[in-house]
Amino acid sequence: MIKLLVTSFYNTLIDEEDAIPTSTMFAFDKLKAKNIKLVILTNRLEDEVIYYNHDYPFIDYIISLNGSRILNMSTNKSKEFKSFTKEEVEDITKKYQKKEIIYYTKDESFDYIPQEPVYKIEIKGIKKNIESNYETSILNRNKEYFLEITKNNIIDALKSITDLKDIVGVIGNESDKKLIDNSKNIYVVRNAPKVLKEKTLNITKSNKHKGVENVIKSIIK
Repeated sequence: MIKLLVTSFYNTLIDEEDAIPTSTMFAFDKLKAKNIKLVILTNRLEDEVIYYNHDYPFIDYIISLNGSRILNMSTNKSKEFKSFTKEEVEDITKKYQKKEIIYYTKDESFDYIPQEPVYKIEIKGIKKNIESNYETSILNRNKEYFLEITKNNIIDALKSITDLKDIVGVIGNESDKKLIDNSKNIYVVRNAPKVLKEKTLNITKSNKHKGVENVIKSIIK
């Protein structure tokens, strides 16, 4: 029984004009009619996702910063997972001191070490995954590459909501790749990085051709 539809936000749900097609919004209504909740995954802070939910609420949960935080939209309550220790932040900073580094707390991003707990660190200008001590992925943001580093992953975050056998997912970012290994019902948009498309035969249409909507139509007859 499907309880959740999980979808990446960037490169997947929103199209090349940063919009969600009207027909996809109607498809979300059909999900709700079937009592299927919607979970949005973002590797950034949740603010930009919330913006799309203002006028026409359709999101049930937002998992942000690659699994570091969950926001329940119905209760407006959030849960944060493991943050970096001060020593870990200092070690990462020293290791990549010649690179531009961005530090994320649960609410903001900084170009310096903040006093609040750090949940995600991005290292600009790295195209290959060279970090083995933490949860990592490579992000291509407008043809600029970043190494994303966290102590969390989306699998643990999703398990705190429901059993993984009860989800269908549509992903388009490397940070969400563990979903393919942990659930049979995961689709990858055609415009996703090669590393994702090599892991599965479940390929849906690209974000500009309503890949998420296409998957919804396949599960709601």
